[in-house]
Amino acid sequence: MLVIGFVGFPGSGKSEAAAIAQTKGFVSVAMGDAVRSHMHKSRVSLSEKNVGTIANKLRADHGMDVIAKMCIPVVRGLTVQKVVIDGIRGIAEVNAFKEEFKGDFKLISITAGPMVRFERVKGRSRPDDALNLERFEEKDERELAWGLEEALEAAEYSIQNEGTLEELNSNVSRLLEQLVQEPSKNIITISLRTPIYETESQEKVEHAILNIFPDAVLERVDDFIKGTSSTLETFSILLRTQQIRATAKTELMKGLAFDSFEFYLNKQVAMVGKVNFSQDPLGPILVRVTTPLPEKLIDTITTRA
Repeated sequence: MLVIGFVGFPGSGKSEAAAIAQTKGFVSVAMGDAVRSHMHKSRVSLSEKNVGTIANKLRADHGMDVIAKMCIPVVRGLTVQKVVIDGIRGIAEVNAFKEEFKGDFKLISITAGPMVRFERVKGRSRPDDALNLERFEEKDERELAWGLEEALEAAEYSIQNEGTLEELNSNVSRLLEQLVQEPSKNIITISLRTPIYETESQEKVEHAILNIFPDAVLERVDDFIKGTSSTLETFSILLRTQQIRATAKTELMKGLAFDSFEFYLNKQVAMVGKVNFSQDPLGPILVRVTTPLPEKLIDTITTRA
C-alpha cells in the first residue's frame, strides 16, 4: 500500500492536492474528518474555534499523534493500494504514519505565502476557517505549536503553490506519477483472517499465524483473528523445506484473480510451524495476497531455489 501525506499551513492547498490525488486513483482519508466526527459524537457545534479547542484537548489528553492514530485503522481497513492522507499538522503525526507504514509512507509539503493563503481561506468560507487576519494568524501559531514546522522539514518532497489550480494539478500529478511508478512493482499486501472459538486459546491461534507470517500485526475482532503482513518469505521457505512447492502452486492458482490470489491454511498444522492446505475443522486461516502481478508472484515463491 502506497500512503501519501500532504502537509502545509491552512490555505496552502493540501485539500486541493488530495483532491487531485483522488482523480489519480487514490482514496482520501481526511484527518480533519476524525476531529469533526469526534465533535459530532460529542454534540459539539462545528466552528473554527471549537475545532481548535477539541483538537487541542484530544492532543493534550491522548498525545500529539492521537489524530494520526485515529486515522490509521481507517487506512488499514481500506482494500486499495493507493491512499492519500489530507491534513497532517505535526511531526508526531508524521512519525506515527512512518512507524506504521514504513517506506510505503511518503510526505509531501504544500507551501504558499501567508497572504496568499489568507485570501484563499476567506474565499472558501468553511465553517471551521478563520475569516479575519488575527484569527488566521492565531491558527498558524496553534499549528506551529503542534509541530507543523518540523513536519514541513521532514517532507521528502515539496510543491510551491502560489499559482493557478492548473499549475498545482500539473505539479501534483507529475510527482504522484513518479511515486506510483516504481514502488507499485513491489507492493504486496497480505490480509489474514481465521475464526476463533471459545475452546481455543487466542495466544495459540495468533502463534499459528506468526509461525507462517512472523511480521503479521494481529487483532481480535469479534470471533475472528485478523491481521496484515507484508512478506511471504517464511511461507516460501517452508514450501521449499517441506518440498510441497508444486502442491502449493496448484492451490494458489485456484484463488488467482486480476490483482490478487487467496488460499487457505490448516490452522492446527500451522501451530507446529508447517504449511498445509487441507481443511481444518476449527476453521482455516484465510490468506489474501494483493499485488500488481499475482501470477508472477505465485511462480516466484513456488519455483525459486
